[in-house]
Amino acid sequence: MAKKGSFKKTGKLFGIISIIDIIVVLCIIVLAFGIYMRYTSDSDATAATERTKFQYVYKVEGVREYTLEALRKGGPVHDRETKEYIGDVVDVRAEDAKMDISLVDGRFAIVTIPDKYDAYITIEVDGKYNSLGHYTTANRYIGAGQTLNALSKYSNTEGQIIEVKDI
Repeated sequence: MAKKGSFKKTGKLFGIISIIDIIVVLCIIVLAFGIYMRYTSDSDATAATERTKFQYVYKVEGVREYTLEALRKGGPVHDRETKEYIGDVVDVRAEDAKMDISLVDGRFAIVTIPDKYDAYITIEVDGKYNSLGHYTTANRYIGAGQTLNALSKYSNTEGQIIEVKDI
């Protein structure tokens, strides 16, 4: 027969504290620390936010001449889903659209697509900058690699942001 204070018999450490109680308390402490870190870790970056004007370029692939001319008219641009203002078009340049194709012999070739263009649209916006990146005044993150669904008075395009720079 085991002694009264034995862990094996009672399931308690030193006859007072249950191992399960210790595990539950540790889990609560870890959870509380995780919540604290989640909601306070970016406070320094947010506090260091400064106003800036910046430009970003997004690439739209395979557009027709009609869409290219509509983009060149410029004007304000909004996000298609949220209708949030995301800047003004200040420049549009175009290149012939290209596509990779697989040849019969198994090689790949890059060919020009007739009457299609890849457009590089430069948008300028007043916003904020901090250690986490560039943001519009409405706190929308603008960063390279993001997909942009842009709506202007004359066009509706979808492309990818390829460059962001302060001006």
